[in-house]
Amino acid sequence: MTSPTEDYLKQPCEYLVLEGYRSWSKGIIKGDISCLNDTWNMFAVQLGSKSGRLALDALSSFIKTLGLCAACPLQRSPSGCDFICRHEVLILGLLAGIQHDDETAVMICLNELSCTNRCVEVLTSAEILAVTLRSLEKTLRPIPTQTIRAILTDGVSTQTLQ
Repeated sequence: MTSPTEDYLKQPCEYLVLEGYRSWSKGIIKGDISCLNDTWNMFAVQLGSKSGRLALDALSSFIKTLGLCAACPLQRSPSGCDFICRHEVLILGLLAGIQHDDETAVMICLNELSCTNRCVEVLTSAEILAVTLRSLEKTLRPIPTQTIRAILTDGVSTQTLQ
């Protein structure tokens, strides 16, 4: 039997965003070209060369902007891990909120991820990534605002990531 998180991570867009974030940021932080190559290969296999490059460029820009604008050092779980850490939930919530026009989820996630004076930069790069993914027919499932709030308050939620 799989857990709700495992089921969530089996979704193509969620997997692409989360594993892309994990692998690309690890490659940048550690200076590990193999992580960057693995990320590129994953995007190329999932989306094709041209579309994969567009999506990876948008993800890379988003990660770079987050790194410059984050309110605190960003965390990530290891690649392949079934656990989704707090910052990863916020990233997924931000992108899903943009794709589904959920302004409340967007603002909650944005304010938790970024310092106040840099929110516009993070939002702009997140919008580019979210729209790029949607244009490639990759749409994240919505994350209910109450789930995001519960994770921020308790670190857990009685509701799962759908």
